[in-house]
This record gives sequence, structure tokens and C-alpha cells, in this order.
Amino acid sequence: MRLGVLLFILISSLPVRWANAELPIVDKNIPEIYIVKKGDTLWDISAYFLDNPWLWPQLWQANNYIQNPHLIYPGDKLHLVWINGRPQLQLKKTVVLSPQIRIKHSAITTLQETLLFPYLAENKLITAKSAAQLPRVLGASDKKGYMSSGDRIWVDTELLLGTEWWVYRVETDFTRNDETKAKVVSLKEIAKLRTSEIQENMSLMTVESFRQEISQNDILLPAPLDSAAVDMNFSPSAAPAEIQASVLGHLEGHEYIATSQVVVLDRGHLDNLAAGNVLQLFRPGAEVTGDKGNYAYKKTQHWLSAKRQLSNLYIGEVMVIRPYEYFSLAVVTRSLEPFRAGVLALPPYLVE
Repeated sequence: MRLGVLLFILISSLPVRWANAELPIVDKNIPEIYIVKKGDTLWDISAYFLDNPWLWPQLWQANNYIQNPHLIYPGDKLHLVWINGRPQLQLKKTVVLSPQIRIKHSAITTLQETLLFPYLAENKLITAKSAAQLPRVLGASDKKGYMSSGDRIWVDTELLLGTEWWVYRVETDFTRNDETKAKVVSLKEIAKLRTSEIQENMSLMTVESFRQEISQNDILLPAPLDSAAVDMNFSPSAAPAEIQASVLGHLEGHEYIATSQVVVLDRGHLDNLAAGNVLQLFRPGAEVTGDKGNYAYKKTQHWLSAKRQLSNLYIGEVMVIRPYEYFSLAVVTRSLEPFRAGVLALPPYLVE
């Protein structure tokens, strides 16, 4: 698997409150030297050394004495040392004859590149207003309801001749339940087209490949960037302490969510969320009403009835991979059980 991506580790971005409140927890029984293997990710390595892997920036300490310290390759040796009672990793670079080739093909990523790339290269969330303005599929001259590879279809916009466009289908919509009332729709890539003819207010497109048959009113977007142009420069870090987010749902609308799947959070970069931020998932605690022997989840009508708020239950973790203005895409890095929309996404526990 090609892992040609840069990892940017920015220690200064770690909030002061986190740095002071929580220390990296290291298993002292693990070997003091770790040799990076092909297929490793930064998250794998961080979780290998730390029980709280979102504190990777503290463990890494930037290794400023090394040129391009944010690049880690298979074969590099990571040495665990203790300085003033705190754990740090020191990097011993493996020397190769062609470092340029090495940078292009071997630098490890935060998560698996095959998992990250589609969500960073393509727009998976767009506003409802943007969706209304994008080119749409008009149909086929022979009245086909479903179009596939080799078919020629018409689009309601004049597009540049010979350009590649991707077809997307609207999957579901997500709305923030706050004063912003921001709303986005999620998109699923289904086909690739190329412009073959232009007429007034429309274009004729040839279907070059498809994952799913194309229908009238499907949306078009320009072909995404290739992997070399995609910015994946982020590393694990704790989300800002003030973040109070929730999971709005699975990106593609599935009811149940588990590890390695992508979810939509109701907070974005305007709320100070950034790529690499880690949040812990909690199932909200229910409220129980009634007196002993008459406990019930539903609220009783009597105003004197006792009420008890059950605690939130920890069920997993997510890492933000792409923040938008008011929303973010996040990968589930750990789940103790399948869960549905509505769980809380909160900054990792603070040790006071």
C-alpha cells in the first residue's frame, strides 16, 4: 500500500489546559525501541506506546534536531526515553540512498491512506444551497431510467469539452440543533463522466465507469485531486476542552455504526475542531423518575416524584479527519458496541 503522505506534528497547537492536566500514560513493560513496519499508522504507534494516544504530541516532542521530523518511515527506530520523569520518543532515522523516493512512497500516515483519501480528496458534505446550484443529470436521449458504462447522457450545464466529472447521489441530510440551524447533505460517488459535446445550456457526457447506475437529477462535481495533491498533514491530538459535540449519524445513512466507519459530528472548524482531534463517545444517561418500587424511564406527572440522572456511558472514540465550517467527518477508531446517532462526542477525560 502506498503511504506517500506527510504528517505534520505541531506541538504548539496542543491546548495549555490539556498539557497541564493530563500526562501521557505509558506501559513501562513495552520494549524501549520500536522499529516502524510497513503498514503502520501514526495512530497505531501512538496507541502502542500510550493508553491515551491523543497525547502523541507530548510524547513526540517534535524531534526538532531532525530535518523533517514529522516524516516517519518503515525501518525507522523509535526510542522511548524518560526526561525529567516524562516519557518521550526519540527518532533514529534509517539512511537510504534516495530520500526523495522514500518521501514519496513510504512516509506513514495518521490512519490508513485507503481509509482517509476518499474523504479528503472528495467533498462528501455540501450545503443544501450548493447542491441546488450544481450541474444535474437531465437524462438520456433514449429515455433510459438508469444509465451505466458506455451510455451517453445529458447534463443541464455547459461544461468544458473533454473534462472529467464525477456523479454523486444525495444520501441524507444533517442539521445542527442550535441557533445556526446549519444544514448539509452527504454525497455518495457513483460514476465518472467525460464531456463529449456541448450545446446551449447543456452538455453530452459519456459514462466512463460506474459503481452504481446513474439516475436523473444526480449531482456532478469536478474530478477530485489525485493523492499527491491531497493534504493529510495532521497528527492525533485531544479536542479542545470546550467542545460539546454529538454524532449526527453515519455518513451514508446506516442506522448502526462501528469501528472504522465515518460519522458526521455537529461541530466544525468554526468551533475550533481540527483534523486529528480525538473525542470520546458516550451514550447519554437516561433520566429515571418515581419512588422505590415504581422506577420508570418516562417522566411521571407528579411534581414531587424523585428524579435520578444516570451517568453517561463510555462506548468508544473518534478522530476528526475533515472539519467543515459547522460539521466534521470523523473516523470511529474504537467502539465497544455498535451505536446509533445521538451519542455524545466529548474531549478525552481530564486528569486534574
